[in-house]
Amino acid sequence: MAELPESVDRYILEGRTILAVKAIREAQGCPLREAVDLYHQRYGELHPEPDSAQKAPRPRVLRFERDGSLVVFDGLQDSQ
Repeated sequence: MAELPESVDRYILEGRTILAVKAIREAQGCPLREAVDLYHQRYGELHPEPDSAQKAPRPRVLRFERDGSLVVFDGLQDSQ
């Protein structure tokens, strides 16, 4: 990634998107679309998704038994 001023990271971490994009445009001398792309790239570097967020959750089947207990089936198991 292109070298960006420290203020860009600070603005991103503070949630100040417009100021971050403005600082990127001023530092890089690039059009708005490119600055937004750089913003998204840097945002992803500063806020990586945890591994658990990258995996799709497995479906669960909930079933009440006759005795009132709850049975949870993870995945695509036969629930009958």
